[in-house]
This record gives sequence, structure tokens and C-alpha cells, in this order.
Amino acid sequence: MWAAAFERRARDVTAARTSADVAAGLPAESPRVTMHSALTITAVYACVRLLADSVATLPIDVYRRTADGGRRELSTRPPWIEQPNPDTDRLTWLSQVMTSLLLAGNAYIAVSWAGADIAALDVLDPRRITPRYERTRAGTKTLVYQVSSAGSQARREVIGTLTPREVVHLRGMTLPGELEGVSPVRAARETIGLAMSAQEFGARFFTEGAVPQVALEVPGAMSPEGIAAAQAHWRKTFGGARKRHNPAVLIEGVKLKTISIAPDEAQFLQTRQFQVADIARLFGVPPHLIGDASGSTSWGSGLAEQGLAFVMYSLRPWLERIETGFDRLIQLQYGRRRAFTKFNAEGLLRGSAKDRMEIYRQGIQSGIYTPAEVRALEDLPPLDNDYAGYPQVPMSQALLTPAGPVPTNQPPGARSAVEEDQDREDRAT
Repeated sequence: MWAAAFERRARDVTAARTSADVAAGLPAESPRVTMHSALTITAVYACVRLLADSVATLPIDVYRRTADGGRRELSTRPPWIEQPNPDTDRLTWLSQVMTSLLLAGNAYIAVSWAGADIAALDVLDPRRITPRYERTRAGTKTLVYQVSSAGSQARREVIGTLTPREVVHLRGMTLPGELEGVSPVRAARETIGLAMSAQEFGARFFTEGAVPQVALEVPGAMSPEGIAAAQAHWRKTFGGARKRHNPAVLIEGVKLKTISIAPDEAQFLQTRQFQVADIARLFGVPPHLIGDASGSTSWGSGLAEQGLAFVMYSLRPWLERIETGFDRLIQLQYGRRRAFTKFNAEGLLRGSAKDRMEIYRQGIQSGIYTPAEVRALEDLPPLDNDYAGYPQVPMSQALLTPAGPVPTNQPPGARSAVEEDQDREDRAT
């Protein structure tokens, strides 16, 4: 649907520094380290899947700011929150947004309008979008998004432009003065390339036999035909798993020599192990969450602490970036500057049942939670009780004043029991 918004027109576009421009002055990128080839590394795939799925499965709430600084949930939610476009559900759509951010450093969302309403939101291929400034007739500059044709980078041509009203641009880490976010795959291409090389070496080592296990040492020279015949005979006699234990008979001074692999080649497993932690560091993911249990974790001692650290340091920056994009869409469609979106990450912070119940108990006793809110957090049906939605506080709570403890439930102006006792003592004397 977004393609209908394109318009072929010539534009005088000023040169703006982007990540691609900066990278042009760096050493040539390995042609095989791309967004698609990077996903062949299981550590990259696991990091992207973990972050994308974690964000995509979180519920989204829509609120508005109240005059007293609080918030109130909107009764009417924008339909695109649950169904971004007719062909894609929210889970798949959010996963595409996160995958684009994690691999390309940018996510471009095309906005299709039907009058004053948003009809569809489509996640575009980030490789085909380039933000640029164009000069207007008044001499000012405005931001546009150039859309290139599909195909190789060298053969692409600009086929149209989109305005900021037609695109929501989400960016990852961005260098000062740039319009595009930094692509983790491009920034760490040497790290990912090393992991790909180690993976390729391991595959060839085990499938092709990078180093022969034994060598036959003969006392004299052999013709090429004799060498080929000896190799063929050895493979026929000892080749395959079922024949490897057949007894070898050496004649005419032939000696059997065992060949071991070089120590540096034997360490490729350690190299691959290090690359897992290095790639996890690149994406800000705890290594143990992508299956690396080789070392101790500094992300917390318990499940609740580790979950909290993952949400705070791994997910929260991405959640707030997406929330900012959603807030802009709400303002464009409804003009509500006080409306905002919020991902509900409570499900990731639950921890064990014992920890949750203790938190709920303290929350109810202090009046932070109501029983109805706690049951909703635990996906339990509501109580048939008119008072379940009211905060509860202990009746024994009191304020410690210079005149003595004053119960918080005491009516304003009423005298406390301590004050009454003091009055009686004064009258007795």
C-alpha cells in the first residue's frame, strides 16, 4: 500500500553524512557479511530472536496524561496497535521492526493514510531507504526519505521519495550529525566475519578431513601410480566407521605414522566459544540467555534479578524507541499530545511464585496494589466482590507526631488517645 505514495520527481538533494558515507572511508567490507549471512551464525540468530520475540510478545497499553500528572488508560485504542496492516499481525510486525533495528540499526515504517486515519503500517527494507535533506525554494531544508529500487547496491536507482508524514523512522545508536542509526552488522563485521570463518573451518574440518589421521612412510621413492594405488587400497580396507578398526598389515618396511593437528587449529572450539560471548556483548544480551553456560553470570543471582537486568539493560532502550514512534503516530492521527503508549513488561519481571506473592502481599498492605489488580496480573478471573478494587491499608497505622502517635484513620481535628490521657493527667494535678 505504501508504494502508492511514491511520486517520480527530480529533487535537488544536498549531500548529508550518513553511516554509508562514513563507512566508505573505512576498509572494504567483506561481501559475505550481510544482514542475511550474519543470521547463519547461531549466536547472532539467537540474540536477534531473543530480543525480537521478547518485544513482540509484550502487551501494549495506551494512556493519556491527566491534569494532576497521573495517567488514565484510554477506552478507545488505535486499531493499528493490534493489527498494523491487513496482511500482518502485531506479533510478526513487531518482530520485523526489531529485526530491522538489530541488524540494520534502522527501522522504516511506511504509513498509508485513508483520509485522516491510518490504514496500514508496513515495515520497509532498510537497505532501500536513505534519509536525505532537500533544499526548498525558500532556501530552507526539509527531510525526505529516498526509496531505491530492489537489486544490488551498485544498480539501484531512486524510484521515489517519502515525506516524514509517510514514514516513521526508528533508529538505534546514532553518531552525532548523522541521519541513520549505526548498523551492528556493519560496525562489527570483523567480529561476525571471524565467527563465520571459524564456522566454515569447522565444517570443512569434519566433512573434508582437514588433516589426515595417519601417514604411510615407505623406505624408497614411489611413482604417482603407486601412491594412488596405495591410497585407494587403504581407503578400501579402512575407510568408513565399520572398517576403521580392521587390523593393518604393513609390509616391505612401510611404517605407520600418526599425524596430530596443530595446537592453534585445535583451539578453534575456544575461538567459537569466545565469539558467542563477543556477539552477545554486541547485542547487549546476557550470554546465558542464548545458551552459553560456560561461565558465571554477572546479571544477577536469582531468576527475578536476571529478568529485571534483562528488561532494564537489554529491552528498555528498544521499548522506549518503539514507544516514541507509536506516540508520534497517535499525535499525527488524533492530535492528542497527552496520549502515549507503554509496553507492559510485568510478565518478564514476575520471577518465582514465592517472590511474586511476597511482592503482592507488601503491595496490598501498603495500598499500592488492589486485590483486583493482583488477580489481573496473574491472569486470574475477577472476584465477585465489590471491594476488590479498593486499596487496603492496616487500621493500626499511625503518624508519629511530637504529641504522640496519631492513627491515620482519625478524623481531622479529633484528639488522639495520647492527648486525652495527657489532659486527664493535667486535670488530676
